[in-house]
Amino acid sequence: MNLFRTLRGVALVCLAAAALPSCLTPPNYPDEPEIDFNSLTKISVPSAGGQLAVDTLVFAVNFKDGDGDLGLSGSDITSAPFNSTTGGPNNRGYRFNYFIQPFKKNVLNGVFEPYITPGGFLGEYDGRYPRLDSEKEEDAKAAPLRGTLRYKLPVFLDGSVFAAGNVFRFEISIMDRQLHQSNKIVTSEVKLGR
Repeated sequence: MNLFRTLRGVALVCLAAAALPSCLTPPNYPDEPEIDFNSLTKISVPSAGGQLAVDTLVFAVNFKDGDGDLGLSGSDITSAPFNSTTGGPNNRGYRFNYFIQPFKKNVLNGVFEPYITPGGFLGEYDGRYPRLDSEKEEDAKAAPLRGTLRYKLPVFLDGSVFAAGNVFRFEISIMDRQLHQSNKIVTSEVKLGR
């Protein structure tokens, strides 16, 4: 009698486990990526031995994308439209998929103003993050993706462009392989230097 109850219990657990995947449905996210601010941290390395002080800013943004076509591989950027040098959000082509614009705090009025380095240009801090689904195009399947994207930006504190004591915040957006640009988010502020 105990054996029968044990077998019946095992059978019920197995049936429940088999039915569970049919109860789970994939999330319904839009095909355009959506992001929200997670965190901004700073890793400071002081000057030593003739080397400049460096602050590495680590941005973390949470993302959602309905078809999961986020990121570019090395082979992606060898063909159109990702090998272009014009077009895109900052007219620098579509080889970039992570867009970042610094805003520097004006010490006189406390207002954050778009910051372009002397001799610089809009989008000079744009970058690229790798494929989040699969490095091989043939292995990539359209599926919702959700997670946190971390991006590092080293800032050299040479005093002519960036200096200790400067306060910045950043506007960030990302783009998917269908060239859908996400919403723009603004980070918290960060003070450079120690």
